[in-house]
Amino acid sequence: MIIHQWYPLLFPILPAFHLLFYVICSRLFSPCYIKSDNLFSWNYYRWWFLDRLWNNNIFWLKHILGTPLYNYYLRLCGARISLNTHIYTTIIDAPSLLEIDDGSWIANETYLNCLYFNDDNTFKLSPIIIGSNCSIGTRSVLFDGIDMQNNIMVQPMSSVTGFVGSETIVDGEEHQFLSSNISIMQIYKVCSVRQIPLLFSIAFCWTLWSIIGCFISLLLLKVIVGPCAAGEIYPIASRLYLQKTWLRQLIVSSFHHAWLLPTGYDYLYPYVLRWLGAHIEENVKLAQIDTFLLCPTNLLKLKTGATAFGGVLIVPTELTLSGHHHVDQIILGSHTNLANGCSILPGSCFEYETMIGNLTRVSRETNSKDGEVFIGVPARIMPFQMPVRSKVQDQIEVIPFWRTCLSHYVSKCLLLCIYSFGGLVGGSIIHTMLVCGLYRCRSYIRYQIIEQMIARMSQDHKQFICPFLGNTQWLIRLFRAYGALIGENTIILDISSITDYHLMTIEDDVRFNVRTQIQGHSFEQRIFKLAPVSIGNLCVLMSGSIVMAGCKLMGNNRLYPMTLIMKNDQLSLNTHWKGIPAHA
Repeated sequence: MIIHQWYPLLFPILPAFHLLFYVICSRLFSPCYIKSDNLFSWNYYRWWFLDRLWNNNIFWLKHILGTPLYNYYLRLCGARISLNTHIYTTIIDAPSLLEIDDGSWIANETYLNCLYFNDDNTFKLSPIIIGSNCSIGTRSVLFDGIDMQNNIMVQPMSSVTGFVGSETIVDGEEHQFLSSNISIMQIYKVCSVRQIPLLFSIAFCWTLWSIIGCFISLLLLKVIVGPCAAGEIYPIASRLYLQKTWLRQLIVSSFHHAWLLPTGYDYLYPYVLRWLGAHIEENVKLAQIDTFLLCPTNLLKLKTGATAFGGVLIVPTELTLSGHHHVDQIILGSHTNLANGCSILPGSCFEYETMIGNLTRVSRETNSKDGEVFIGVPARIMPFQMPVRSKVQDQIEVIPFWRTCLSHYVSKCLLLCIYSFGGLVGGSIIHTMLVCGLYRCRSYIRYQIIEQMIARMSQDHKQFICPFLGNTQWLIRLFRAYGALIGENTIILDISSITDYHLMTIEDDVRFNVRTQIQGHSFEQRIFKLAPVSIGNLCVLMSGSIVMAGCKLMGNNRLYPMTLIMKNDQLSLNTHWKGIPAHA
């Protein structure tokens, strides 16, 4: 009983313990001396162990992104980083191999990939070197031993490798030299008789905390952060920058887990954004609300029938050449669709029935007309248009909020019961067997609230167990239990890399990098469609790549970072592909 009384006092030191434990392990198992080795060797598992620890610390690290504290922590982990840098990404697979000089800016969701899978069942770890006064745009990919000199600007969603000379602008696959009269300004820093009732009480408090957390975060955004004016420019480390941008990111990141209570396309999302000042018309559906809360909501205008699918990034500010942050209005026209993984920069404006494809970057320079389709980095008009909208009612389901809260409460009761009576090991096994069995029986379930509880159980499983399985054969076994057909010696980084498991066929010796995704479904014009996907032997899918429904990779294909394989494409044997859309 005495130990139980001390439990609440341990929570304040839990983040420090997590972060310090990684520092100690990084010193003991440092990958600095690992150049290349075989997969599943001792050196591979040294890197894997540190990578899993880092992944579990991401929630705590989000609270110090962009501050000198984050730079200090990375230096403790072995990185050689100047204190006068601003780093807003946690997607780093080997922090000890980073070297970043003065005045550089690395935006959110940038991929710093030191790990590279070779074609001969080996891997290598290469350092990432970034010079002074460099600007790396959001969702860019730096991979395979990059050496960047000084005064380099990498536009959002670009992939960079090898040597990059000074005074260069990298835009997608193009490299341009800065004119002599332009320079990038240096950026400055800114178990008893009461056990069973206790489980139900904890589940109730969990649900109540989520509801209260959502309200508190909205109140802070409304009262403390407040609105922004279109066209405003905030100097780095200025009071307005800290209030309007940095504080907004801190609030949304801190209450991220509270916002896991609502489900995707929740009918409350438009009401929430309207209360924060956004102009939202009828029949607007959003898969996630976090990305919209991260930008100035009063500058959002979403017209009738607009849809934003999963993985959409609304970039809150645009970094100017002078090192300042620029905010501007974003307008989505009627029946506009934003596909998975696209990035919308400030000043973007779309007309009626515009379609923004997967992995597409849109900015104020993108001029749209009614019915156009944009794909690419930067966005390019495609020589085809979307078909006429069907009169069939859309298939994106909207769930009442009371049912959302009920399913959340019941699923948390089940979760706590499983781990209370089964223990950590037994509970993990029971939890895994339960979600796999329920997924296989999903076609027999007719009640929506039961489907929602199953989805909650699967979400908890992905959050608590799956992070420890990434890059191991245990994750492959889990996918097989779900119904996927996966061969031997395949490496998949994350549970979210695959959806629609029963439609997936992946053969031997396939390699997945970070944020790679294969989809067996599409939601074009809100109509749900399924199609099988086949990945042949010896394929390598590098960071940020997406393979859409109906695709077939014949074998020995390499997809370079940020590559999009369109629906129903077939890739010939022994070919390399890159670009959006992909080309050989």
